[in-house]
Amino acid sequence: LDAAMRSARAILRMTQLGLGTRDILTDAAIRNAMVVHAAFGGSTNLLLHIPAIAHAAALKRPTAEDWAAINRQVPRLVDALPNGPMGFATVQVFLAGAVPEAMLHLRSAGLLDTSVLTVTGETLDENLDWWQQSERRTILRDRLRTLDGVEADDVIMPPDKARARGLTATVCFP
Repeated sequence: LDAAMRSARAILRMTQLGLGTRDILTDAAIRNAMVVHAAFGGSTNLLLHIPAIAHAAALKRPTAEDWAAINRQVPRLVDALPNGPMGFATVQVFLAGAVPEAMLHLRSAGLLDTSVLTVTGETLDENLDWWQQSERRTILRDRLRTLDGVEADDVIMPPDKARARGLTATVCFP
């Protein structure tokens, strides 16, 4: 219910503020998506979709060099199937906090442009502040611990812990 209410408020606020897609979908937002992809060790499908989205929005299309640079700079933070070492299931990544949780670590590392506007009409920074304090985050993390005996910080890790566990980038361009 909390997420549904935030979505409804976001649509209303965007309308009231006169915000549209071009206000949200920016070069910085595209770069943020690439950073999150690297932190997740994400699917190579995004290597096709992000440039296509950028092209359709008349934004700078990421090149292979852009992807390589980001994947060298951004630590992989998420231990999810099919990449190990433990290979947690998607539902466990969701319960650990998913994208907002990874973004908290990326924000702390200074790897995101948190000044970008989001569909809530607020900046990414404001949304991450909300997430960090949200009851939803606490409930999901508790559910992961109760149901699976897994700590959220073992699924989505701070950079130092991820490095110690041997997580490395999953995308490279020879």
